[in-house]
Amino acid sequence: MTRKKPKTYEAEFRGKKVRVTVPQRHQTVAYSGEAVEVLRDVLRDNLSPQAVAAIAAHLHGIVKTTDDKANGEVVWFTQQLLEMLGDQYNALCEELGL
Repeated sequence: MTRKKPKTYEAEFRGKKVRVTVPQRHQTVAYSGEAVEVLRDVLRDNLSPQAVAAIAAHLHGIVKTTDDKANGEVVWFTQQLLEMLGDQYNALCEELGL
């Protein structure tokens, strides 16, 4: 039986190039439900409310491309973020200095 070699990547440590093992992910998370709810669950599991507020503030009314479809999708995503935060959005933005 052959043993699998762990995946590695090259990094610099104290001025020397070294090989570093890629950490294995042991946790498997399954999401189910409507796409919007899955999106919200994933964001809640991976981002703080402050990060969500900062992303929404950055996207809110500022991002414009030459692609109307992409612009509409950015607006939709921003609205999802704002809905997640609800009444907390303004307070979080103030806390973050935005």
